Order: sequence, then structure tokens, then C-alpha cells
Amino acid sequence: MKVTIPIRGSDFEEEYVSFDLFVDEIPTLSDNPNLILLIDDYKKTQENGKGYIEKITFQVIREENEIGKYAELINKAFPRFETEYILEYLILNIQLYDDESSFEYSQSLINDILNRLCFLINLSYSTNVDFLPGVIYSYNEEFIDKTKMIGSDIMFAYAHAKKINWPCIRNLKLIDTINWFNKFAIHPNDKSTNNAHRAINAFSYLFDDLNIEKSDHLFWVMLGIEALLAKGINGISNQIREKSAIILGKPTEYTRQLNKLYDYRSRLIHGDTNINPAFHFDYHSFKEAHYDYLAFGTSILIALIRELIYKQKTEFEFELKLK
Repeated sequence: MKVTIPIRGSDFEEEYVSFDLFVDEIPTLSDNPNLILLIDDYKKTQENGKGYIEKITFQVIREENEIGKYAELINKAFPRFETEYILEYLILNIQLYDDESSFEYSQSLINDILNRLCFLINLSYSTNVDFLPGVIYSYNEEFIDKTKMIGSDIMFAYAHAKKINWPCIRNLKLIDTINWFNKFAIHPNDKSTNNAHRAINAFSYLFDDLNIEKSDHLFWVMLGIEALLAKGINGISNQIREKSAIILGKPTEYTRQLNKLYDYRSRLIHGDTNINPAFHFDYHSFKEAHYDYLAFGTSILIALIRELIYKQKTEFEFELKLK
């Protein structure tokens, strides 16, 4: 099967370099067995190591003289899709062990593969890489099905980090993330088994079709941060403030920003914040403040996860010394 996915990076020019890194690296991971293991959840359960995917190759099309035919495929499936704004297409050639019988459930299977692939990509590069609605064709150019949109708002987390100059978020390669998952036997489709895995799984809830209200995203972000840095239920904000400053550095405005974030989180969860109803004319002001806190929290979570992947660890270790 051949899958054509329009892809989109950040709106902010600072992230273009990271997007180019993705474009250059993804073709080199074609048929990578460790990547296949992570995006094919059936493979890991089989004693013979045989999952759905036998082979998979990646190609990014961005040359002006080539993108036209891929835009045409998208427009056939989505007549209202404004492909003139799409500058890159990700092409996946997927050979399944049982290709013919897979056509009847191809959309579900391919979307599962794309979900995990998009998730791993966005764990790695300092830019968002969104998968817009795409199409699945047979090698005989017969239309099979459509794929769904998979994206996030994490570009605003990078923008927020640059605005306040904190935290510094590492830009990794996808192969580093793949190696980390395999080294510690973590799979994107599994229930968490440790704190790092819990944070990773919490991060996965930030990805959707971009049309869904994101009111629960702050909850998942804070869960991920606390999984990595907090122990017990007491003094959580102090633990987060002190430990994250040790790991990520401490800028001038950090203490005030984090205190406001945790105060907002606590008041929102415990019902101490007065809010307008969703249909109130000024609801946008509440959403604006909410999304600012969400961007700040997301930047911290991403930075912490990247530190673990970079250092090839699953936890941050602290010790108390008496001199």
C-alpha cells in the first residue's frame, strides 16, 4: 500500500531548521526494524517477530515540480482541501505480510501506524510535525481509504520557551528516540510501567485532529511533569520548582511563572476559579490565559522528556547531602 500524507511544520521560522532535520532523517529510517517494532503493536506480541508490517519506506516530497501529482490525489479524496498551501508530502510505501486481506481494515491499521509514528516524531524534533488528512492507495493506483488528521499545538510550547528564554529544549534525532524506547523496552501502545513511561503516555494525549477542544490537555501535561519530578502528594509545586531548576536551569522569571502555573492548576482542579460559560462573549479571554499556561507547561514536559532521551535514562536521580 502507498500512503500519501500532507505534512505541516511550525508557523514560526525558528523551527524550520528542526523540520528540515526531520525531512532529511526520515528516509534513512526506511525498513528500520526497531522503528517497525514501535509502530506495529502486533509485532511485539508474536514469538516469530512477525507483525503486520513486513517493509516500510519513507520519502518526503517537497520539490515544486513533483508535489502537484500528490496534491491531485489529496484533492480527489478531499475536494475542499486547500493543497496550494501544502509544501511537503510524506510518502509511505508499506508492504504487509498479508496485504490483500488487510484492505478491509486498512484505515484502522494505517491510522494506528501513523498515530505512533507522528507521536515518536514529535517526541524528537524541536518543531511540530502534523499529519494532515491523507489517502491510501494500492500499488495499482486504486483508492483504498482516507487517513485522519493527527496534530498538536506544541508549536506554541516552543514559541513560549523562546519568548521567556526557558526552558532550553533539546533538538534530538528520531533514531535517538527509537533507541531509547528499545533500550528500556518501552512501547508507545503499552500501559506505563514507570514514571518516564507515564510521562510519555501523558504526552500522547496532546495529539488529536486539531478540531477537538483541548480543555483536558493541561491535566495531562501536569500529570506528566509530576510523574517525572514529584514524589508523594505534599509540596508538589516546591518539588517541581526545585528539581526542574536543577535539570533545566533557572531563569529570572522562572519562580514567578511556575508559581502562577501551579496556582492556576490547583484553583482550576479544586473549583476555586470563577469562569464564564462556554457560550459567554468573553470566554475567549479565559481560553487565552488557559492556553498560555498550557504552552508553558508543555514546554517543561517536552524539555524534561528530551533530557531523559538524550541521557538515555528513565528517571532523574537526586540526593540530599549533609556537609
